[in-house]
Amino acid sequence: MSAPIPEGFAPINLPGGFEELIGPLYWRRDGDSVRYGFLAAAKHANPNGVVHGGMLTTVIDHCLGSYVWHAIGRRPCATVTLNCSFIAAGRPGDWIEAAGTITRRGRTLVFVDGALTSGDKTLLTAKGVWKVLNREG
Repeated sequence: MSAPIPEGFAPINLPGGFEELIGPLYWRRDGDSVRYGFLAAAKHANPNGVVHGGMLTTVIDHCLGSYVWHAIGRRPCATVTLNCSFIAAGRPGDWIEAAGTITRRGRTLVFVDGALTSGDKTLLTAKGVWKVLNREG
């Protein structure tokens, strides 16, 4: 049985591109922050029947990159590094949620921590650095 999509989450409209292939992804405003999530499906699983690490990494990269994008005034940015630690497995049918925090912001680099959870279980933790690009977006 699949977990329900929690109240307040709406699909992210990402026409075309990679995120459309792996979605739908969802978002919800949570006070001054935003939370992201997805309902794990069979298409997200690896041959072992658990959510593929590439899917988890993609979702946390999208989430943390969105935090940076908003923090720098919706200007272009790019992932420089993203270090992920896989803590536990997610399974098809799980609701998986992403959240993060900007820990430091410089003139050209932004540092972010994040995690993916399913219920009270942490699936992944991440630390990343994003570069603020010098072009208008």
